[in-house]
Amino acid sequence: MDMSEWMKVMLEEIERKREEAEAAREEQAARDREGAPADTD
Repeated sequence: MDMSEWMKVMLEEIERKREEAEAAREEQAARDREGAPADTD
């Protein structure tokens, strides 16, 4: 794997993690709006 391939893989991974974090924030905001207790795990 050359450097550009590695960089592309890393950027894709960063983007995936960012999207997962955003989805988690949205899910938590929806829970907050509904007044449901937050997950305490």
